[in-house]
Amino acid sequence: MKAIKKISLILCLTVLALTGMTACGNTKTEQKSENKEVAQTEKKEETKDENKKTRTITDHAGNEVEVPEKIERIVIDQIPILSTYMAYHHGKAPYIVGYAGSLKQVISNTVLKDIAPELLDSQNTVQAQSDINIEEIMKLKPDVIFYNASNKEHYETLKKTGIPCVGFATVGTNGPADPIDRYTQWLKLLEDVFGESGKTDDFIKAGQDIVKDVEERISKIDDSKKPTGVILWKYVEGVPMVAGKGVFGDFWLNRIGVKNLADETKGFAKVSIEQFYQWDPDILYLDGPGLLDITTKDVFENSVEGINFSNMKAVKNKKVYNTKLGMWNWFTPNPDGPLVLAWLAKSTYPEEFKDYDLKSMIKDYYKTWYNYELTNEQIEDMFDI
Repeated sequence: MKAIKKISLILCLTVLALTGMTACGNTKTEQKSENKEVAQTEKKEETKDENKKTRTITDHAGNEVEVPEKIERIVIDQIPILSTYMAYHHGKAPYIVGYAGSLKQVISNTVLKDIAPELLDSQNTVQAQSDINIEEIMKLKPDVIFYNASNKEHYETLKKTGIPCVGFATVGTNGPADPIDRYTQWLKLLEDVFGESGKTDDFIKAGQDIVKDVEERISKIDDSKKPTGVILWKYVEGVPMVAGKGVFGDFWLNRIGVKNLADETKGFAKVSIEQFYQWDPDILYLDGPGLLDITTKDVFENSVEGINFSNMKAVKNKKVYNTKLGMWNWFTPNPDGPLVLAWLAKSTYPEEFKDYDLKSMIKDYYKTWYNYELTNEQIEDMFDI
């Protein structure tokens, strides 16, 4: 009997011990679970707070803009900044969820489609370059909108969304429209937007070194050898449009020492066929793909309806040059700017630049700054326009 009582007592004590252990185990599990939930809540709160953090920048329209500390969704309205944006991100184009539809068309004809194919993956655009569709933009839920700082009408419409709008200068804002200065201004404003001061200093410096070398070579050329020129910007329904005073093309010609005969006009100017013939420049530059469908071949074959190129001095002397397409149309601001200047100088002064290996320099530039290895075929395609 005593033995039975003893066994019963031992069993009771064992049950009690096991019950206690289970209780302790549950407590620990519950505590761990509780801690995990607290950590997750804190992390969510942290992310929430991070998303609420902002920085204030000044854009090219002179507006103070409060942008989120963390930017992950961007819509671009009108400005041709996609190539410069890609250069800023060293060959990538993250965070862009929408942009003007006409810009996608330009990308399709450039090497940019190969370097940053993600730009073509997006099915979302924000209408044509001159249009705007607030409903579509709102659907994209952007953290920030980039727009043309000189387009006040678009700004007034866009700011009603309550989404931060950052103006990037083109022509008519933030000083003279020198394309080389302009793309560097775009890079610096992107540094402000992303809070990455100094990120593009080395890239900009490399471009400045190329420009300095080219301009030093040009400065040694006798003024008597420096030609006159005109840039045919567009040709619509028999009406030539030229790059007059103050636009990007005018600055390109000034930089290479060419007298722009169209600087008696202002802006992108419509002129008569007679005026165009009368200028009769030493060199005719064509503002190429994306803006002008006329090529050097069309000019030499005199196959453009409504205009007779055959009697022009530039045509007779085979001095007609079509702007190229690297990242973008080369006569607009783009990160290839220093290469554009080198190409223009080499085309305009072939004798003085005969030792200048432009194609090798372009390949090195793309590899170093865009993290992209151009093929020989791509280089030939750039120049075969």
